[in-house]
Amino acid sequence: MGASLWGMQKRIVRNVFKKPRVAVRAAHSVGKTFVAARIVLAWFYLYPHSKILTTAPTFTAVRKLLWAEVAAAKGKMPKEFGGQLFGTELRAAQDWWAIGLSTDSAERFQGFHSANPMLLVFDEAVGVRPEIWEAAEGIRAGGNVHMLAIANPTAVSGPFYDAFHGQRETWELMQISAFDSPNLQGQTPDSLLELSDQELDDNPYPYLTTKRWVAEKLREWGPGHPLWQSRVCGDFPTERDDSLIWLTWVEDAKRREVDNKSSDIWQAGLDVAGPGSDETVLCIRHGQRLVEMRTWAGSDVRGAVINVLRGYEDRNLVCCIDSVGMGHYFARAIEDACPAVNVIDVNVGNKADDPERFSNSKAQYYWAMRERFRDGEITGIWDERLVSQLCGIRYSHNVKGQVVIESKDQLRRRGGKSPDRAEALMLAFAAGNRIQSGPVDISREIFFG
Repeated sequence: MGASLWGMQKRIVRNVFKKPRVAVRAAHSVGKTFVAARIVLAWFYLYPHSKILTTAPTFTAVRKLLWAEVAAAKGKMPKEFGGQLFGTELRAAQDWWAIGLSTDSAERFQGFHSANPMLLVFDEAVGVRPEIWEAAEGIRAGGNVHMLAIANPTAVSGPFYDAFHGQRETWELMQISAFDSPNLQGQTPDSLLELSDQELDDNPYPYLTTKRWVAEKLREWGPGHPLWQSRVCGDFPTERDDSLIWLTWVEDAKRREVDNKSSDIWQAGLDVAGPGSDETVLCIRHGQRLVEMRTWAGSDVRGAVINVLRGYEDRNLVCCIDSVGMGHYFARAIEDACPAVNVIDVNVGNKADDPERFSNSKAQYYWAMRERFRDGEITGIWDERLVSQLCGIRYSHNVKGQVVIESKDQLRRRGGKSPDRAEALMLAFAAGNRIQSGPVDISREIFFG
């Protein structure tokens, strides 16, 4: 197929053809989907009348990732190999096919059996539902069936995690770090920080993880961050005891698909930047789904923010604004320019509604957002900087036993940056985030929904 594979990719190929079950946990951009697609084609043509079943957490991932690579590789093969490709299906005969599908129903994975060698491929396997894994075991019960499960290891539970832990003796296991890839071989985190710009941009395989990207993430996340462990090291993240929001929950929110058509809740959160390099961030949600996030740099971006909000004036939008400092002037400007938007001033330093549990309103709103992530009530997360900020927030308990969210100054002292995007998301959910404690103040009912 004209593919040039590097060492770990070759090992994956050899293992899939020799071993019944192979699980690969890998860093970003090390070529895992590239090699999985070519394994699909190799299996298809080496074993006439074989059957191949591939899946991923969503059909979009099936179509745009693995099967996009299948199509690209198939297009480079000589026509005499035959077989017709229709989207996510490759067929050479009635009983000789490869298909990509994604489903919540395990029944769709049942009944697939073959007298000829069969291959199962789970791409982004960490997000594939447990019942689909169970159905795959039913397929494996008879015949010559091999299985490849490959993913960026973001969750510390589930069947993919179990393959590397409680079931490890029955799997051929592989781990691929960014430092294993050709562009970074011989490098260490410390040595990366000593490289010049020219050296950072010298990558023999520019389509694989680059030195510059890893160096940037080292500065942004640091070795202890769960995103560094998962995205760079290809390892399951160690969730700190003081991590407010777990990477596992955020990754679930990225994959989760929710129908919001019946929801009439439209709410925005606006975090206004102070002087310096911070961002002004606007997050807008419809029900549980984040539908839009805009960011601006600069000292006064009121006009740009107002232009976005005007597009939502017919949706009974509530906009919660951190009204301390510059936020107060933003709130008044939006009220004047967008009379149909219900502007709510929020001072996160105020006393919490449940002062026995929370040191201030900020702690209360953040904790409620944590519970939403934990319970699967947030979706539509796509921005990696937002993910990084969410997973970098830490909390503690003070001498009164109250929850305290790490301040921005404390975050900066340990090398982090202001979590502007996380703050805007917190504000976007604040109106539904009141934790009940005592009688409700009717004058604030509109704010707390």
